Formats: sequence, structure tokens, C-alpha cells
Amino acid sequence: MGVPHDTLGEMVVACVVGEAGVALQDGSIRDFVGRRLSSYKVPRRVLFMQESELSFTGTNKVKTDALRKLATSKLAAQQPA
Repeated sequence: MGVPHDTLGEMVVACVVGEAGVALQDGSIRDFVGRRLSSYKVPRRVLFMQESELSFTGTNKVKTDALRKLATSKLAAQQPA
């Protein structure tokens, strides 16, 4: 997913909902997709989310606009003051 970025215009971010009992790390996710995707498609950041944080459509698809806003707010909260 692309989120606004000051200098890049847009930055690729992976939004991941993990399964119970599975330990995930952002570095391993980036390494995994880095071996399979072009470098510009590899996410610069990985955000871990709970399914309860996501909004869904009537056909049970993630609402991308709401997800983009959630990702942007999570990234802003993680920025050092």
C-alpha cells in the first residue's frame, strides 16, 4: 500500500495481520518479498495490525482508503518527536 511521504511522494508500506502463535519480524518479511519483487515494490516499512483495527466492505474486503489512513496515522505516531 502506498502512503504519503514528504520527499518520495509516496512510500510502500506492508500492513500485516499475523496469525495467533506465529512470530513475525519486519526484517524477515522485507527479505522474503525482496527475493520475489522488484526493489521499488519492497516495502520500506512493515506495520503489524490487529484484524479488529481494519474496516471491511459488505463483501468482506479491506477498505483501502481506511487502511491508508490507519497506516499513515500509525507511521506518524512512530515518528520521533
